[in-house]
Amino acid sequence: MIGPGTGLAPFRGFVQERNQSKEEGKPVGDTILYFGCRKKAEDFIYEEELTEYVNKGVLKMNVAFSRDQKEKVYVTHLLENTLDEIWRVIGEHNGHLYVCGDARNMARDVHNIVLKVVQEKGNMTEADALAYVKKMEAQKRYSADVWS
Repeated sequence: MIGPGTGLAPFRGFVQERNQSKEEGKPVGDTILYFGCRKKAEDFIYEEELTEYVNKGVLKMNVAFSRDQKEKVYVTHLLENTLDEIWRVIGEHNGHLYVCGDARNMARDVHNIVLKVVQEKGNMTEADALAYVKKMEAQKRYSADVWS
């Protein structure tokens, strides 16, 4: 799940449902969130709730705060640092990838990173990687709810 800013909204429900399933003893796969905002102290909505899910082992969370240090850090930077994990999820385990938020920059950049992951980690040509991602989209394994 990749949802900076208000893009977090639908993923909060996903995580709550996964938590409920886990508490009921149902098997739950990896739930990984990439969240970003400008400042941790001002914009990290639901921080306590999300941290509780991390502590319970329900959620793995990667966070970026673009204005808390000299150089900006975005969720796309976090994705670039976890290419192996992304491939494990979408390539080796046929997992799902969800993107919610800014269409103009973030979603496009995420799409390009996904193509890079598939091409490099899946040892595919550019054309094969494009076909793989299109197949993911057709199978509803890559979904984007984005706006500009």
